Amino acid sequence: MQRRTFLRTTVAVTAAATIPTAANAATETIDPIVFDSTASLLAADGSLLTDESLVPVFAEPTAFNVDEDDDGDATDYGTTSIPLVASDDGVVGFGAPIGQDDTDFGYGNEEFLLNVLDEETDGETVLFDEGHGQFYDLDSFSAFADYAESNGYTVDATDSLSDELSSADAAIVTSPSDGFTDAELSAVESFVGDGGALLLFDQSDFGNFDATANLNEVASAADAGFSFNDDQVLDPESNAGPEFAPTTSQFDENFDYFDEREGLGLELDPEQTYEVEIDRVTDGDTVDVQFPEGQTESVRLLGIDTPEKPANQFAERPEEWPGIESLEYLGQQGEEATSFAESFFEDATTATLAFDENEPVRDAFDRVLGYLTVDETQYNREAVAAGFARVYDSGFGRHDEFLERDRAARDAGRGVWAASDPENSAEIRNEPTESLFFPSAVPIEADDGETVVNAEQAAGGQPLVAVDERARIGLVGSPFIDESFESAEGYPVNTSDYGNFSVLASLADKLSARDGTATGPNKGKGHGDREPSTELLIDGGHGQLNGPGLSAEDAAYFGRFVEGVGLGFEGINDVTGGFGATLLDETRAFIVTSPESEFTDAEIDALRTFRDDGGAVLLLGGAHGDARRTRLNDLASALGTDLRFADGVVTDEQHNVNDDPTVPTTTVFSGGELFDGYQSEAKYKRGKGNKKNGSKGNGNGKRNAEERHR
Repeated sequence: MQRRTFLRTTVAVTAAATIPTAANAATETIDPIVFDSTASLLAADGSLLTDESLVPVFAEPTAFNVDEDDDGDATDYGTTSIPLVASDDGVVGFGAPIGQDDTDFGYGNEEFLLNVLDEETDGETVLFDEGHGQFYDLDSFSAFADYAESNGYTVDATDSLSDELSSADAAIVTSPSDGFTDAELSAVESFVGDGGALLLFDQSDFGNFDATANLNEVASAADAGFSFNDDQVLDPESNAGPEFAPTTSQFDENFDYFDEREGLGLELDPEQTYEVEIDRVTDGDTVDVQFPEGQTESVRLLGIDTPEKPANQFAERPEEWPGIESLEYLGQQGEEATSFAESFFEDATTATLAFDENEPVRDAFDRVLGYLTVDETQYNREAVAAGFARVYDSGFGRHDEFLERDRAARDAGRGVWAASDPENSAEIRNEPTESLFFPSAVPIEADDGETVVNAEQAAGGQPLVAVDERARIGLVGSPFIDESFESAEGYPVNTSDYGNFSVLASLADKLSARDGTATGPNKGKGHGDREPSTELLIDGGHGQLNGPGLSAEDAAYFGRFVEGVGLGFEGINDVTGGFGATLLDETRAFIVTSPESEFTDAEIDALRTFRDDGGAVLLLGGAHGDARRTRLNDLASALGTDLRFADGVVTDEQHNVNDDPTVPTTTVFSGGELFDGYQSEAKYKRGKGNKKNGSKGNGNGKRNAEERHR
């Protein structure tokens, strides 16, 4: 799953720049361009394209390219500047289809493409090829097509490009899954030779959908001085959220492609509501709407997630769905969720679009994030209540309200939850711990507490996990249940043999004096007839999903483990009232990861009450910056423990995962049954605090394998 902060780059202005006067003012330049899932360009012979006279747009210097499909056919640019657009005598190649409808038109993409047409086309007729199995057809470029037509062009689709080229002034070809015939290639050659403009759009080799060889045959027939690389360009710094969506303003203004003009970008005020028309239901959580000004936008319905339909099930994770393990079943339910959305919006002439004060207006993929309401019935909430969607754990303001409806739908077995059976979920990864791994680790100051895990001596033996049983507080110096380190999420090493999951669950039981029944002021106020639950809760109300901290959404695999050993796992945002407070009163332990915002006095009071009533609080830190570490330390202090996250990071050149020193491993741990796999009736439970095998800060409690298995 892709996530985190939505970044935008801006064009830098140097201190030496001359301020233009009315007499010499230069034309403004377009905003940076975003290339979502892009390939790079090569010379016609397949070598690196270093002829700058052919390159109007390079990637930023922070970009690099990779052979994402591992076919061994990508050409590595190394430290050489990476071309993303090439232009040669009317033939223009783009590394990605940068004008499709889900493009963020807040960037300069559509203005750039229109400038290219204006500069390269001697006429108004543009043909869009749909005759070669393309994924991107003209409907996929409808917003840009309308934009071009409003600027004097006629854009038509054709499935017989060679037969109609003679009447066209420009042609657009996106990655052709089916190759061109010799006759078609000859027609392209004649068309370009007679002055026609040809725009060729590639895409990255992710999933091997790029059809690079077919597109290169077309470029060769057009006698272009460039070809397309079978690669993917990534940029960890200049991007539109994910690194596979690089942004750039590395423009060669010797090409007349970069004049700013009125574009398609729609500025939305998060404090306003908008009356919109329903244009199309994509699926159960995404709807295209049209604004009164005519712009069509994709709305990702805030706070909910529906199963992916079968065609998109490569993006689905059963771990996100409590008690459900079948991808086939989830695919069927994705279809049901789409039908539910279509029925809900079927008779709606308009809907009201509103935003959430805790969430951005757009996500990393430029979809609008909002609530849609028809006749005073809000779809987002209704989809959850009917069981067609689950709550998406983020910081949105209505999270806990939605969660209450989500839990009611689960209890009743409505919609997707008809097949949910968490009590019979398979037990996974619950073995005696041989080793632990700690990505982005920081040391812990544990002078007045008990250290139960230390780094190896090669890394200085620094404390990595410590507990204060008196205060019922545990500190872990790493976000070590982060799903980013799952092989199913693309991490190159299988980490399922490490004991992180079982140790964290056992640590919660070691520190908690609860058995999952309500003990505080909300005792007896469970949800409906549901018995008070045995839960582990994780905080999502302090910006964790938009930063390096973890929310439940980032720890779905840990949630599956917890489910398999008979516990529950939820994310809540508000511990001071509402359904979140009710769940907190019923839970054993509350997990807090690196927060983007501080805890209020009311939240601290609620956590103190929870702790005083027998609940445990686990703080998971990491090398996430001084401000986040300070917020965790302030919370630890407010809860009455002297445990702290220390300055510095823990790395280990000898003991690590994937030859990465920033992901150290260790076998230096002590504390009895904490490391024997999660046991529902272990003797350390209920706050008994078995310390006789413990160590205190010196890391000398390492046990051999035989003892660990006794």
